[in-house]
Amino acid sequence: MRNVLLPFDGSEPARRAIHYLLDLKDEYPDIQVHVINVQSPAKVYGDYVPADMLERMRDGAMAHAREVIGEATALLEGSGIRFDTHAVFGEVVHEVVQAVKAFGCDTVVMGTRGMSNLGNLLMGSVATRVVHEVPVPVLLVK
Repeated sequence: MRNVLLPFDGSEPARRAIHYLLDLKDEYPDIQVHVINVQSPAKVYGDYVPADMLERMRDGAMAHAREVIGEATALLEGSGIRFDTHAVFGEVVHEVVQAVKAFGCDTVVMGTRGMSNLGNLLMGSVATRVVHEVPVPVLLVK
């Protein structure tokens, strides 16, 4: 584990994933972490939505992504772990898969919200989908 993708949404499980990496820094002194926050497009219903409204919604989402990434930055700064941050717009699982390929990551470390089996069956889970779609090992932190 040298080049890690860390999907970060600001949740408590995501923070635990960062703390997990912080605990490993002595074992992997040359670790590089790519923190990614993905903002999904808003679901818009109806026949007409002005383009400027869509643009404002996207700008707002990306501003929120930068705030969330600021949390991760605050946790990682001064730790000795090298990291880059990435705010992207799109479907979460697709963007995580693309980021693994683009950054040459060998591992994904991410938090899981611990949904019940029924919840996973009915709604699916981002973590479950990531496990199945990325071509590298995924470490889920509960």
